[in-house]
Amino acid sequence: MPTIIHATLVMERRYSASPKRVFDAWGNVEARKRWSAPTPEIGIEYEASEFREGGRDVSYCVENGKRAHLAEVTYLDIRQDQSIVFAEAVSLHGAKLSTALISVELLPHGAGTELLLTMQIAAFDAEMENGYQFGWSAALDNLAEEFA
Repeated sequence: MPTIIHATLVMERRYSASPKRVFDAWGNVEARKRWSAPTPEIGIEYEASEFREGGRDVSYCVENGKRAHLAEVTYLDIRQDQSIVFAEAVSLHGAKLSTALISVELLPHGAGTELLLTMQIAAFDAEMENGYQFGWSAALDNLAEEFA
């Protein structure tokens, strides 16, 4: 079995909101807390949030009142209302699980936005590809609620 599992995941969504509104939902930490939690039983708690190029986010998934997965994000490139590129490292109780390069593109689509999310993952745990698929798919579905 390889020591690093590589995967590329691509997800697309269409939202009935302008690229500016979708971008703002990424940049606002309170909005991100609402939509990025994959299920009602899993919350997202931020220790730090600095949405700017070179900025860092530090957050935990909180399950049953306990901190679980730690996500550390560094924003590499942010283009207002157009795109966000960031690197993410995920760990659990000090054990590294994965790193990923994640790109978000916001493309005008009629009166709304087409979002294209591409994740290039290097996982050190065989379950992480499924974790990214589940978590990000649910989060992107939840994002639509920000514009309802």
